[in-house]
Amino acid sequence: MGFVSRNAFPLSAAALLLVSGGSFAATRSAQEAALTDQGQQIAELQERTAEIEEAQDERENEVAGLVRGTNTARLVADEELVGDVLDTALTWETHTEYEDARSAMMTVYGLDEDSAFMTAFLPEAPMNVDREGNEYALIDLLGLDSQVSDFRSEVLSVQGTEYSYLVLVELRTTSDDGQASAYSTATVLLTTDGDGGVSDVEGYASTSRVRTSGPY
Repeated sequence: MGFVSRNAFPLSAAALLLVSGGSFAATRSAQEAALTDQGQQIAELQERTAEIEEAQDERENEVAGLVRGTNTARLVADEELVGDVLDTALTWETHTEYEDARSAMMTVYGLDEDSAFMTAFLPEAPMNVDREGNEYALIDLLGLDSQVSDFRSEVLSVQGTEYSYLVLVELRTTSDDGQASAYSTATVLLTTDGDGGVSDVEGYASTSRVRTSGPY
C-alpha cells in the first residue's frame, strides 16, 4: 500500500480541516467586519440621539425663559447666590459667628444696621452684665444657634438684568443642651443683578411654627 493510500484518511482529514479552517476564517472575518460596521452605526446613532436631546433641552429652556421672562441658567445661578446669602445671615452657632454674620451682611451686601433685614434677623446681640461690669454674650450663655434648614424662592419680577425674588426660609434654632428648639418660617425679599451680586435684601421677622422641649 502506497503512502497516499495508507495516509488517505489523515490527508483527507487534514485537507478538510484546512479548507474548513479557511472558510471559518473568512466567515469570522466577514462577521467581525459586519460587527464593526454595526458598532460604528450604533455609535453614530447614539451621538446623534444625544445631540437631538441636547437641542431639545436647550429649546425647552428657551421656551420656558420666554414664557416666564427669565433665563434658566440665571435662575440656577441665583438660586445658589440666594443660598449663600441666607447661610451667611441666618446660620451661626456662637456669638462670634453671629457678629461675623452681622458684619458680612453690612459690608458685603451693603445693608444698613437699621434696615428692615438687620433689625428683623440680626439686631445687636444682647449681653448680660454682672455687678463688676463684665459682659457675657447671651447667645453663648444659652448656647443658642440658628440654621437654615431649607428655602424656596419664586421670581416676583424681572427688570432688565435685575431679578427680584420672594424667598421663604425654614429656620431651626436650638440650645446646646438640646432642651429647647424652635422652628420658624422667615420671609425674605431679595434682588440680584446681572453681575452675580445682590442689590437689595429685605426681611420680615420669622413666625414660630413649632416649638418643642426635650432632647432634639
